[in-house]
Amino acid sequence: MYSLASDLVDQPIISLQTGQVVAWAAPPVLNIDNLEVVAFTCVIPHQKEPLLLLTGDIRQYAADCIIIDDEDELTSPHDIVRFTTDLSHNYSPLGKPVVADTGRKLGTVEDYSINLETHRVQKLYIRQSLLRALFGSNLIIDRTQIIDITPKQITVRDATITEKLLASDAVPEIHP
Repeated sequence: MYSLASDLVDQPIISLQTGQVVAWAAPPVLNIDNLEVVAFTCVIPHQKEPLLLLTGDIRQYAADCIIIDDEDELTSPHDIVRFTTDLSHNYSPLGKPVVADTGRKLGTVEDYSINLETHRVQKLYIRQSLLRALFGSNLIIDRTQIIDITPKQITVRDATITEKLLASDAVPEIHP
């Protein structure tokens, strides 16, 4: 099952034990090396510092909420040492420029979809410039097309066909 990252933000996080909302989901914490969601930042109304919800602690994604076993699944960012580099990078692909390996600028990341089973970013939704948007629709880039991810831009494999097919190549020969 896939979900847009923008649809997961501001979803209530509900404890299965109490049946109450314990927090609200904020933007996910991404590993920049493999574009994997390692945790969700959680906002609790009466607490100054946001907490983290590790993706392994999520019991289920419902249509209108995220379900966890207990409120104790929410952890302080200072208690999780293995994600300190991911937290310090604070990486989000939103707004990052996307460039083809040929050097052509494709646009900026408008949203991305997450595979809710593997917690990996599956597709990037690219908003093109106004001029290109007039002549075509927005681009969707699959994770298999991503070549390089840096804090400043994302490089993808260019899918444009540069050679024109000859008329004889376009239609296969049929021999009786």
